Amino acid sequence: MDPRQIREGDHAIVYDAARLAPPGPALFEPEAAQRRGWLTGRPDGGRGSACFLEVDGVPAVLRPYRRGGLLAGLLEDRYPRRRLAATRPWREWWLLARLHAEGLPVPAPLAARVTPQRLFYRGEIVVERLAARTLAETLRRRALEAAEWRRVGEAIGRLHRRGVDHADLNAHNILLGEAEPGTVHVIDLDRARLRRPARGWQRRNLRRLERSLDKLAATFAAPGARGEASRSALLHGWRRPTGGSPPDA
Repeated sequence: MDPRQIREGDHAIVYDAARLAPPGPALFEPEAAQRRGWLTGRPDGGRGSACFLEVDGVPAVLRPYRRGGLLAGLLEDRYPRRRLAATRPWREWWLLARLHAEGLPVPAPLAARVTPQRLFYRGEIVVERLAARTLAETLRRRALEAAEWRRVGEAIGRLHRRGVDHADLNAHNILLGEAEPGTVHVIDLDRARLRRPARGWQRRNLRRLERSLDKLAATFAAPGARGEASRSALLHGWRRPTGGSPPDA
């Protein structure tokens, strides 16, 4: 990885020069990307207004930052202005860069942009697109085997052991590899942070995932989305992550 930072007018951009040429605005704007022939599609769900790109031969996902909750209708994609290093795109890009360099199961970051606008800023991030389906998409089609649940648990356990507190661990933010069956990645680390491993926040992450699986099972009648066997296998993998000691639990 070769991180570079550039300015394009009011835009601050960070990108991996080992994989991309210096990016302009088109990389971060779906309409402009479509005019250049970079836009290849959109995900089925669970990732907001994200879209798929292919740039310089690199499959990628563009994700604009958008608000949820009560402020979504008022501010949409605007966030209170702050120093660049504290903005959401910058924090997520550098966290992904650090974790990916350490061999942890996250996608490689490709580029991010922050655009200040008076008292606010807007932002986008572009990450490597993996040949994978989300856990949610997979469960709508079939039940997972115990070994697959263990690998999901292992991936989460490795991140927890490293101290990654994921702000929104759910079935849409876990990817199961298709080109490389058995691989698992965790995505969308917006608002994630590194902290001292501790039982409280690790369990909170897992409870959020459990609620997501319960909702999936109730809404889509997803086969094997929940059940004591799947929970046991996931927790077994979580306690014994590949390549290291178990999380603090």
